[in-house]
Amino acid sequence: MLEGTAGRASELKQQGALEAAADPNSSVTVRQAEDSLLTQSKAGGAAAFEFDPDATPEQKQAQLRAKTQDTRPHRKHQVAALVTDQDDGETAGYDLPPPSKEGAIAIPTDADGHVNKDEAGEYSKVGWAPRFGNPGDHDEPGSLLDHQTFLEGQIDDKFFGEWYHNAGVIIFACLASWTIAALGGGLGWVFIVMATCGTYYRTSLRRVRRNFRDDVHRELAKDKLDTNTESLEWINSFLVKFWPIYAPVICQTVIASVDQVLSTTTPPFLDSLKMKFFTLGTKPPRMEHVRTYPKADDDTVLMDWKFSFTPNDTEDMTAKQVKNKVNPKVVLEVRIGKAMISKGLDIIVEDMACSGLMRVKMKLQIPFPHIDRVEICFLERPTFDYVCKPIGGDMLGFDMGFVPGLQGFIQEQIHANLAPMMYAPNVFPIEIAKMLAGNPVDQAIGVLQVVFHGAQGLKNPDKFSGTPDPYATVSINNRDVLGKTKTVEGNANPRWNETVNIILTSLREPLTVHVWDYNEVRKDKELGVCTFDLEQLAKETEHANQQLEVIASGRPRGVVQADIRFFPVLEGHQLADGTAEAPPESLTGIAKFTVEQAKDLDGTKSLVGQLDPYAVLLLNGKEVAVSKKLNRTNDPIWPDATKEMLITDRKTAKLGVVIKDSRDLAADPVLGTYQIKLDDLLELSSKGQEWYNMAGAKSGRAKMMLQWKPVALKGAMGGSGGYITPIGVMRFHFQSGKDLKNLDTVGKSDPYARVLLSGIQKARTVTWKNNLNPDWDEIFYVPVHSTREKLVVEVMDEENTGKDRTMGQLEIAAAEYVQLGDDGQYLIHDSKNKVLNVQLRM
Repeated sequence: MLEGTAGRASELKQQGALEAAADPNSSVTVRQAEDSLLTQSKAGGAAAFEFDPDATPEQKQAQLRAKTQDTRPHRKHQVAALVTDQDDGETAGYDLPPPSKEGAIAIPTDADGHVNKDEAGEYSKVGWAPRFGNPGDHDEPGSLLDHQTFLEGQIDDKFFGEWYHNAGVIIFACLASWTIAALGGGLGWVFIVMATCGTYYRTSLRRVRRNFRDDVHRELAKDKLDTNTESLEWINSFLVKFWPIYAPVICQTVIASVDQVLSTTTPPFLDSLKMKFFTLGTKPPRMEHVRTYPKADDDTVLMDWKFSFTPNDTEDMTAKQVKNKVNPKVVLEVRIGKAMISKGLDIIVEDMACSGLMRVKMKLQIPFPHIDRVEICFLERPTFDYVCKPIGGDMLGFDMGFVPGLQGFIQEQIHANLAPMMYAPNVFPIEIAKMLAGNPVDQAIGVLQVVFHGAQGLKNPDKFSGTPDPYATVSINNRDVLGKTKTVEGNANPRWNETVNIILTSLREPLTVHVWDYNEVRKDKELGVCTFDLEQLAKETEHANQQLEVIASGRPRGVVQADIRFFPVLEGHQLADGTAEAPPESLTGIAKFTVEQAKDLDGTKSLVGQLDPYAVLLLNGKEVAVSKKLNRTNDPIWPDATKEMLITDRKTAKLGVVIKDSRDLAADPVLGTYQIKLDDLLELSSKGQEWYNMAGAKSGRAKMMLQWKPVALKGAMGGSGGYITPIGVMRFHFQSGKDLKNLDTVGKSDPYARVLLSGIQKARTVTWKNNLNPDWDEIFYVPVHSTREKLVVEVMDEENTGKDRTMGQLEIAAAEYVQLGDDGQYLIHDSKNKVLNVQLRM
């Protein structure tokens, strides 16, 4: 209470000094009044400075710079500062090329849309590139039974296929041969009879087989599902054709993932671990049978699947498939030694095979996606086999399975690790509904803006500590500090007047504001904490003049005054046909910049030809993120080279990447750089472009991706939410309103009309007091930036105390009035005589 009175007393002293200086009968001079104002302003935490009135503007700037150069971020709280494109005058000092999209690598395809042959080199480690069918499948024609004969195409089915037809063919062959012999015919005529009868017999036999197959299937279909198994030959037939296409993609994904793990978990006594070759072979897995349980609960689908992956079993393969068969093989290179004094040894695992019986249980639900979760488990211990050659390579490798007891020991260890996870009754759950529900947990949903005005009546828990030097920090649910205010020295009623912006991924956790007392020597002391429930922002995005109570040890220790606003990510409206239109255009938003991987980096900059690369992400030349350093790879894949940034001007923002080689003692050399405008990268990403050639390097390319989420920031970051060059203006002539809805209990409403664009007010009329039939007769011009924009005309009831209330609104699509001419210019749409008499909707 005394500290709050001190703040008001300071204001009274300033006012009294000014009045005394203006009084000619007072002894207080103007100089004394200015000194008093300067002292009181500094005590209140304001940035107050004194200048020589005769100094030039340049001298005043130099004096101001000298007084503020010691201002530094507080050292005791590491702040995970929000990355923005606002220029703070600091750059990373890299020699970047000018922003350009010339380095974009076009996706190589031929005239038929297939991948060019040079691109197939990327699949050299997995055996083959994605293709249709196995090699040699189309080299030889099929058997004669695969083709329809001329006789079968000309004669109706009723004339062949029955038993007496075949008997008649035999009788005809005998009689025809006797007749030819009786007439003195030669052996050539007999061959003609034999060819005719053989063709007819083959045609008849095809129909016998078809009829027999249909009869057998009808009989088998009568068996009950819960006591018999079903064949899955249709899946096996699909896998035979799909496996050559998708198997290389699986192998390439496995190599990338395993190499990433191996590069970060290499033991110290080894130089590197790398997967040199990996293929699953040309023979796909096979589904032997499935058994279903129709008597299970209504919300449960229960099946038992028998599968096998036996690529060395050639019993069900044709001679052509056996000839072109590729066996599964994994080659792991273990490099012993260091740098140039190192030797690579190949550990080979090949001829892998496994089979087992797996139970699949699907739990259904009514909401989309209608499958809550899937549980899988092995009903029995699966069997597997392999050949492992740790030394000797392909030619002289020794299979360690021949070592007595070792094969069984390894299998038991595998069973011991799998049993707790997925051997019945243990199940491995896959939460389908949670995986598909809404946005991922790490995706931004909007920007939270906290405007700190100040605090009142802050109390130090320690009575002997004197007046605090307060500052505030912001976090989500007491986790990492996301922002902080300046420190105001010796004032229990500080005035911060600062804005902190935070990218939010969820509204389910509370906002926590900690107030601290700054100490130069000892650790800063916490004065208290105040919280704000972010779920309130789902209903009302703006909460002005919040009085957040500071609590310490269950007792109030003052009040923090702040405005809290939430700017959600803009999304397109849902159309009548169920599709969503594109989100509105905005120069402000959240950009997620990712450098996923690089390929063919210049290995000549390393003595051993192998690099230890890492990526540095840049925004407008400033370093915003550094990836993990990988070991001994010229084709790195970084799992953490990504950063979300708040962009206030999309037109001027530039993104860049610098790839460097990590060195222990010397400076890290630059392997390549690239810089591109954010707008250009967004345009190329929408076309599927991902790869870009590095500048300043002999070779190397990087895979860069960008996700953009527009956000309409009103007043955030000290701006207006960004400027987009308009394509024209729309003229609004508000004439009058008739029979507006009365929202007041006593008297009539006070209506005024306004125009909104992306939720931001662009124009408004005057307020007509106590009148439901206003006659405004006002004209406004509203800039339009895209044909996709929609403007909202809203009539509001002005309130003296609370927020203004809506009396109704209507939506106007810019596309109805904005049209593009044949010359690429927008046409003028002038219809002053057209009057819209529209019923407002609430």
